[in-house]
Amino acid sequence: MPTPSHRHLAALEARVEALVEGTLARLFPGRLEPADLKRHLVRTLEDTASQGTPAVHYTIRLHREDVAHLLRSHPNLTETLSTDLVEAARELHVALPVPPEVILLPDEHLRQRSLIVIGDPARPGATMTGITPPPAAPEVETPPAFLVLAGNRTVQLRKTVITLGRRLDNDVILEHSSVSRVHAQLRARFGHFVVYDLGSSGGTFVNAQRVQECLLKPGDVLRLAEVSVIYGEDAAARSPELGSPTSDDHAHGDDRTRPVF
Repeated sequence: MPTPSHRHLAALEARVEALVEGTLARLFPGRLEPADLKRHLVRTLEDTASQGTPAVHYTIRLHREDVAHLLRSHPNLTETLSTDLVEAARELHVALPVPPEVILLPDEHLRQRSLIVIGDPARPGATMTGITPPPAAPEVETPPAFLVLAGNRTVQLRKTVITLGRRLDNDVILEHSSVSRVHAQLRARFGHFVVYDLGSSGGTFVNAQRVQECLLKPGDVLRLAEVSVIYGEDAAARSPELGSPTSDDHAHGDDRTRPVF
């Protein structure tokens, strides 16, 4: 059984790897766009809120040429991203003590099309200014879902946030050298699971299409580097509130790669 010191070291390692392997985005080829920044900002907001203190000061570190491109194409980008964060906070039922602030910071140590988002909480003594508190957050329902591994092992998804990777403290451990230590995350959102790639080296794929995030449907085949798993749901256990896939859901499969919030 792990000792408290071992658990502490594991937690420290997880925080370091989240910065290096998770937050450092390996994005699709091409220019960075505001949607890429927004996706990572919202994920940082959600992660910090789940720890009890939502971030309100956001620093996005980018290659200087990416900063120049973004500001040239979108002069009011930081103000727009701040507004987007307020809207996302309301969607997530997160109360922000002050309006969020977003700063773009050139970083010559980063490759082009890569970014790091750092979120900091409000300074002590900050008061509510201009943000209407959201209604009480409803209880997040976990879909009656499961993963099928190696063709014969079934793992029930009973938590709202599930990590997959090679490291032993993941919820789903995939012992294959091609899988990153913390490779991907499943998160319950609006009655369905969404898969997020955590900056893995081998990539995350849904039905052979590489994704950064993707709304999952029963029967989807997830491939984490060279390891494939099947996502399924127990239709009999799904409540009316959670809903069920419709023919339109399957007819527009490519749309499921868009952010969901």
